[in-house]
Amino acid sequence: MSQETILIVDDIPQNLQILGQVLSQEGYRVAVATNGLQALDVAAKVVPDLILLDVMMPEMDGFEACRRLKKIDELVNVPVIFLTARNSTEDVVAGFEVGAVDFISKPFINVELLARVRTQVRINTLMKELEQKNKELEEKAVHDDLTGLFNHGYMFERLSYCQQLSWRYHTPLSVIMFDLDHFKQVNDTYGHQVGDTVLQKVSNVIKNAVRQVDIAGRYGGEEFMIICPETSLENTFMLAERIREEIANTLMGVEGLTVTISGGVAESHENEPVERLFNRADELLYKSKHSGRNMISC
Repeated sequence: MSQETILIVDDIPQNLQILGQVLSQEGYRVAVATNGLQALDVAAKVVPDLILLDVMMPEMDGFEACRRLKKIDELVNVPVIFLTARNSTEDVVAGFEVGAVDFISKPFINVELLARVRTQVRINTLMKELEQKNKELEEKAVHDDLTGLFNHGYMFERLSYCQQLSWRYHTPLSVIMFDLDHFKQVNDTYGHQVGDTVLQKVSNVIKNAVRQVDIAGRYGGEEFMIICPETSLENTFMLAERIREEIANTLMGVEGLTVTISGGVAESHENEPVERLFNRADELLYKSKHSGRNMISC
């Protein structure tokens, strides 16, 4: 049974009653409005799946109501079918020009009305599903599947963008590079499933530690990167230290298993290539690795 909402707009109560009954019997939820202004208000509140809109109404006709409906962001893709006794070529063209998808002539035949309604509701549903799928694909394109953090490609793109903003507005920009210590031993000893759990738990620590303006990503394998816009080297180092300490004190899903992380922090220099900024952070990371691990270098 359908659960879509259909808004009927007509200034004649009898028409609202008849249409409402026909659609309700098909399982649709029905909302009503008796004029164009009321239609704008009701549509904004319920965001219907389809609007059946009478053309000939006092004060604001259906064409003007449709034009205004299509200016509301939440309603721009809601299909509108005009209900009208005016079916001249000029009226049909005018209706399509303001955004209608179909016309139903009055007096309408129930079977035809329902067929047209079902078609537009189905198209609208498919379009919503397509939009959702596209969003999911966009998310997958920039996110790491395992951790939910941004992926390598996106991080390098954002680092370049943030660096341009830093130069333009003369604001600080810092980068943290992290690498889990002895992660290969975790995989070899406990298996890759536990290794994945470790990566997820480390990612959660990072997510909970960063600010909304920061950009955190899994750069690859057991490497993580955090971009810290408008943040000095000192403050970024403090963030990296907090994350390092929190990870060292986090149980990793297997009794007795803890891990540590090493990091490097670098601040952007004006006119420095983005690759050089990244390389400096990476070099400082490996300085931490060679100096005993479980530490941050800057």
